[in-house]
Amino acid sequence: MPDPEIVVADTSVLIAFEKLDKLESLCLTYDKIILTEAVFNEYSNDLQHCFSLEKAPTYFANFLVDNIGVGRGEAESISLSYNTGISILLDDLKARKCAIELGCNLSGAIGVLYKMESKRIIESAFNEIITLKNMGFRISDKLIKKLS
Repeated sequence: MPDPEIVVADTSVLIAFEKLDKLESLCLTYDKIILTEAVFNEYSNDLQHCFSLEKAPTYFANFLVDNIGVGRGEAESISLSYNTGISILLDDLKARKCAIELGCNLSGAIGVLYKMESKRIIESAFNEIITLKNMGFRISDKLIKKLS
């Protein structure tokens, strides 16, 4: 039996999947999705059975907020991912750059959509990406062209 797939999720990814009405699909993609306290407080709309609340190391999260300038939710998610080695779902560009520099394994909403497509949970990641863009999510035309 394979190890359970666990990720730490930031608010922006949850909002994207809520807008797509695909939160349940996240639970089909990952066995457990960890939310930090800040993410839970930012996003308490539609909590799913696969969501779990965990406390992030505060000192490191405070450092990221104060010195790097990422938001509290991103900082706590990065802190938890960095300290546990658990992959992170993150869309904010500044936060992604920070997580990459720290060596965190990460994906964003677009990567998760392609993972869902490969697992046959959704039919077309590209169509969902276009839907997100049409809803106002910041996805560059350059990236859309590259994905098409």
